[in-house]
Amino acid sequence: MGQKLILVYDGYEELLNEYLNLNEFKLLIESTINHKRLALTLFFNFMYERNITEISSVAHSDIYDFLEYISNRNSSNRKSSMSFILRHFFNYTYQNQMTDFSGIQLFPVIFTNKKDRILPFYSLDEIKDMIHSVDRLSVHGKRDYAILLLFIETGIRSSDLRNLKVSDIQWDKNLITFTQCKTNVSNILFISDNLKFALIDYLKNERPDSNCEYLFLTPKSLKQYQACTVHEIVSSYFIKGNVDISKRHHGPHALRHSLANNLLSSNAPMHVIQSILGHKNLNTTQIYLNIDIESLKKFALEVPDHAG
Repeated sequence: MGQKLILVYDGYEELLNEYLNLNEFKLLIESTINHKRLALTLFFNFMYERNITEISSVAHSDIYDFLEYISNRNSSNRKSSMSFILRHFFNYTYQNQMTDFSGIQLFPVIFTNKKDRILPFYSLDEIKDMIHSVDRLSVHGKRDYAILLLFIETGIRSSDLRNLKVSDIQWDKNLITFTQCKTNVSNILFISDNLKFALIDYLKNERPDSNCEYLFLTPKSLKQYQACTVHEIVSSYFIKGNVDISKRHHGPHALRHSLANNLLSSNAPMHVIQSILGHKNLNTTQIYLNIDIESLKKFALEVPDHAG
């Protein structure tokens, strides 16, 4: 699905814009709206190629053929993502009497490839090896230590870490309060004494002297860090800690997944994990269940023996 995809038939444009301007989408970030726009543009273009110029003329078979077209060119996750978008869209058209069928009638159940959604994570021992490899007396060592601890202990997203401001830290309450870049929803993170002291050490002894509001600043340009730089910092300490990364992602998001896994392993309730990770919906948090196979095995019921 190319980023430069355009709507080839402007007869669908009004419908597309009305749908994307629904009140329930107001809090969504721009990239999420763009993803929906691209998905529906691809769908409308496919319909136009079939000489279907009215949404009321779309048949079930046209939609299923479109998904078959998608599945031949993309991963199973892309197909399921498209199915969710189309289900919501056709619920909208049905409610507004544009179609005589709803999205839920089209897709009563949407299957996803569970194997594709298993998330990479690292054990507590691997995380310890990683953090112990940081030399805080080296150049940028205090910065790296503070960044790693933030990812490891709070599960903060890379975009949010890069946008943290010094004023976001409530030192007297051991809290960080900020608005999440991905969801535009506020979040509150508890910081341990260990993390608090690491941040203070960085601020006092390594952070460049600047009035810039961002917590982490590049040494020369005194600007916030780019995503690629933060990823390189994290990745380098997986290597320094001799952690096996051959079959796993090894960036900031892997540390976020690892926190979720380790919280699950310690029997933390899902709503607690949801709060820590800043998810708006508990269903989002539940995908992290896929990575805690060993803990789930403990709850498996024995198969009754009916032989006797």
